[in-house]
Amino acid sequence: MATSSFDEMMVIDTPEKARNLEAAFWAAEKRGPLKFEGPGIEEMLERGREFLRNNPGWLKEFAAKAREEAERNGEVIEEFED
Repeated sequence: MATSSFDEMMVIDTPEKARNLEAAFWAAEKRGPLKFEGPGIEEMLERGREFLRNNPGWLKEFAAKAREEAERNGEVIEEFED
């Protein structure tokens, strides 16, 4: 569904659409390669690994808090085995 929608959007059948595409192309050329600020992927992965090492029970804590919040909202969560 998304692919067919995208394909329909990318039909360049009017001079205005062609001008818009050309303007977008030249704006991207002028801007240059996309640069991300902040940590790289390796640093982000290491931060995640460090978090897991330092917080081994984080998922159970998160689940307990989510259950409490749901119960405050009047929702029922079925019990399940670990």
